[in-house]
Amino acid sequence: MSTREGSLEAPKRHPIDWKNPDFHNETSLFQEMERVFDICHGCRRCVNLCTAFPRLFDLIDEGTSGELDGVNKNQLWEVVDRCYLCDMCFMTKCPYVPPHEWNIDFPHLMLRAKTVKYKNQGAGFRDKLLSSTDLMGKLATIPVVVQTVNTINKAPATRKLMDSMLGIHADRKLPEYTAQKFRSSAKPNDTFAVKNGARTPGKVAIYATCYINYNEPGIGHDLLKILEHNEIPACLVEKEACCGMPKLELGDLEAVEKLKNENIPHLLKLAQAGYAILSAVPSCTLMYKQELPLMFPDEEAVQTVAAAMFDPFEYLSLRKQDNLLKTNFKKSLGKVAYHIPCHQRVQNIGKKTRDILQLIPDTTITTVERCSGHDGTWGVKSEHFADSMKIGRPVFKQMAASDPDYISSDCAIAARHIEQGIGVSKAQKLHPLTLLHMAYGEHTDPQTAIDPDQPIIGTTQPGEKYMTSITRDSLLTLEAYAKIRKDFRAQVIAHKKTRKILLGENIILIFEDALTVRYQIQEMLHVERIFQEEEIVHELETYTPLIPDGHNWKATMMIEYTDPAIRAAKLATLIGIEDKVWVRVAGHAPVYAIADEDLERENSEKTSSVHFLRFELTSEMIQSVHQGATLSMGADHPAYQASMDIVDAGIRASLLKDLSTA
Repeated sequence: MSTREGSLEAPKRHPIDWKNPDFHNETSLFQEMERVFDICHGCRRCVNLCTAFPRLFDLIDEGTSGELDGVNKNQLWEVVDRCYLCDMCFMTKCPYVPPHEWNIDFPHLMLRAKTVKYKNQGAGFRDKLLSSTDLMGKLATIPVVVQTVNTINKAPATRKLMDSMLGIHADRKLPEYTAQKFRSSAKPNDTFAVKNGARTPGKVAIYATCYINYNEPGIGHDLLKILEHNEIPACLVEKEACCGMPKLELGDLEAVEKLKNENIPHLLKLAQAGYAILSAVPSCTLMYKQELPLMFPDEEAVQTVAAAMFDPFEYLSLRKQDNLLKTNFKKSLGKVAYHIPCHQRVQNIGKKTRDILQLIPDTTITTVERCSGHDGTWGVKSEHFADSMKIGRPVFKQMAASDPDYISSDCAIAARHIEQGIGVSKAQKLHPLTLLHMAYGEHTDPQTAIDPDQPIIGTTQPGEKYMTSITRDSLLTLEAYAKIRKDFRAQVIAHKKTRKILLGENIILIFEDALTVRYQIQEMLHVERIFQEEEIVHELETYTPLIPDGHNWKATMMIEYTDPAIRAAKLATLIGIEDKVWVRVAGHAPVYAIADEDLERENSEKTSSVHFLRFELTSEMIQSVHQGATLSMGADHPAYQASMDIVDAGIRASLLKDLSTA
């Protein structure tokens, strides 16, 4: 009897028999791992995909016999930990996947191993935290808290502490959290007539996902605008929780089932009502299309939802085949380096994103079809960061090779990883949905053409005052801002150095002005993809009160302690400190801050780590500053006393520009 290599039949995945007691039996698991690993050892086709296979082969080659029987069984967990379930070995390399008689499904074997490990050992605090994306998002996006979290995630000292205490690598760029969540700000348009196609339902429900809701809501807004442009009625899923993919990768399948029970009833109603359900995160789409149906093969509701689930570009491509997609593009995109994420490839839908973007005139798409190496939370962890960058190196090189105007991936996390790997580049990182929305040309204006010989917005010449107001018309469009963002950010960082005061070791004052506030507004519009006029006006109304009025100084005060336990204890002792910060013009009495006029930022138990301060000056004080009087600053609180006797001349000169000469 001969055994054939490979198969002419399509790969097939079997249900995940995770409720069978034998699934969790460690002895049975190791027997299957040894069977599969021995076949992998004899094949070695997957050696260049990730670090799991090289580690397996190194263990064998360095073992006592040069075969699998020479490897200590406990060392095989090193292979399990290096697998991040991208599925690329199953999809692209392995010749022995089902229906081949050897029945090799390496990723699902690794899932079984992770499940056994979780059941027997549990998970550490870091892994539980990183896999609780919905909970983290809800906590991190609380007003005021969100600014603190984003500041902490960028502070080198804090990141080093997170590395040593939590195992989150200090060099990994983390996504920012947003103060304006997608689900609370989205305005889907359901007024259009439903036009069903032969391949597509004519109405859409958006499953937001944790990432779009809490980190990059602009991607969701872009999707809504694209649907509106194509006159497709849309709504949001009434209620949603995390899809469960982070818990699946952790091996906590009971948590996956719990989340499934929360989500499926809401999604089922929409599927039964004839909606296409769209998710802009490939891993979430894959969870409903493949993983949950394999985990719960006998649940009709899960199968019904799976049939209604679409990747956004899969849906748009099918609408085009139904002659129901508008292609009246008004703007070209130039050169786009586009990465196809693994969890989109596993859906077997083809290169739909590329196909749609290629419809845009005068646009060149360079497609990279290789794992980027980040994969959810895996590349965030200290022990895997270096490997994630190594795996991604060929992708970084290929994406940069075409000297693109934009780098893009359907997976926003992969795109950030690629951007970090490429380093300094003229290319802007934008999601494919954002690029498509731009191509429709609904929000372009003459400001999109920035003259590189002109100064970046907000600059002044020596001796001039900074602007004391920001008008709606002075704001750049999202496209225009994207073109200058890196240079503008560098300008603002340099500018803030002339407006930063350190009081003692733990209090920082950043004195705001029109430039710093403009940057904050433009960043909010950029990150959250805010297009609607009323929302832009809302951002202006929120932030422009931070601009000094000519007779005062306004500052953001941050209380920084890197150790979370120490910070919590100190904030409890520093109640009222925001009222004890002062500025003194030489020859005059100190001026104590008027704090937090927008909302209360402390309670009976603790103060906040961020406060907004206003120092109101008399006309005599202002005159003295203009005549050369020195400045001093300090904090006078029973639990914290610090002062700066003479403010640096450069900082004083910058603050002088905030004051009226009248």
